[in-house]
Amino acid sequence: MAVQEPKYQKVIDWITSEIASGNLKSGDRLMPEEKMSKKFDLCRQTIRRATQELVELGIIVRVQGSGTYVGGMIPKTSKKRHMNVAVMSTFYENYIFPPIFRGIEKTLSRSGYAMQVSFTNNRISNEAVILNMLLERENIDGLITEPAKGALPNPNIKYYKEILNRHIPILFFNDVYPELSAPCVRIDDWTFASDAAKLLIDAGHKKIGGIFKLDDGQGHRRYGGFLSAVLKADVYVSSRQIFWIDTETQAELKEQEEYLFQRLEGCTGVVCYNDQVAKQVVDMAIKRGLRVPEDLSVVSIDDSELAAICQVPFTSFPHPKEKLGEKAAENLLKMIENPLYDGNYIFSAEPVFRNSIQKL
Repeated sequence: MAVQEPKYQKVIDWITSEIASGNLKSGDRLMPEEKMSKKFDLCRQTIRRATQELVELGIIVRVQGSGTYVGGMIPKTSKKRHMNVAVMSTFYENYIFPPIFRGIEKTLSRSGYAMQVSFTNNRISNEAVILNMLLERENIDGLITEPAKGALPNPNIKYYKEILNRHIPILFFNDVYPELSAPCVRIDDWTFASDAAKLLIDAGHKKIGGIFKLDDGQGHRRYGGFLSAVLKADVYVSSRQIFWIDTETQAELKEQEEYLFQRLEGCTGVVCYNDQVAKQVVDMAIKRGLRVPEDLSVVSIDDSELAAICQVPFTSFPHPKEKLGEKAAENLLKMIENPLYDGNYIFSAEPVFRNSIQKL
């Protein structure tokens, strides 16, 4: 009985045939997986299996954030350098952003690049306007960007893909859209939240709450790290002890104070999404007659000035802020020079301890 060849073999045969005939030359970009899937009526996983075999043979190469190319060569372009990098962020005035921008600007200027800054206010509609403008002006060499509500489905992915199709590198910071194969410079959200929960567990806390952000990937990773730590320690946690916030409610938690403290009832400790949230929790707890940390221990992420100036200064894991901006700019510049450069980077850190954890 003849052995049936795997489905992905016809994709391999077609690509190699196109190369042999000269229809595909070294440096040419292959059609995206989605189009190839439609062409051969195969699922994207099968297409990926075919291209992976060709990658391993050195016939094609994947360029992160750009696409897949023939012959291990990056396409040559005659596009002139504009010496201009676009930086698109969710916010500016929020406490972590000014240092990030300082780090980006300092690094770019050392290499002779100007910085063009835009803010989305974490709104997808604003993001679309900015991306359209960048595509129309065609005056940037690269884009450093932060997703708008990155954990939610986003209709603007098409604009990002068009920027990549023009061979303009994109590097994300803090978070990245899962639909895009693009590098990201960020903190180790999972580990930070896991270690925050462990601080409370090691102090003897048995009922621990968590406040996390629903509409960005950072919130999901921090929840995952938190949950991993409490489950590993065999500490019981119910869904009632988890309070989800979004961009609109994050700054005004007091409007949900009663509901929040109903959810945290009985908890002796809480891991907060960030310092902005933690400070509000501490202020509200004290107003309600709770003692911090005797009645409620608090751990947070960012180590901003809010952690130090709060009524009860709280333990927090530091966000690198300016260093993150420097690294994002440094890696994007390397991607401009070499599209094969892997721009990913994850920062780790130890907590800055303050008087907000009660040992039970």
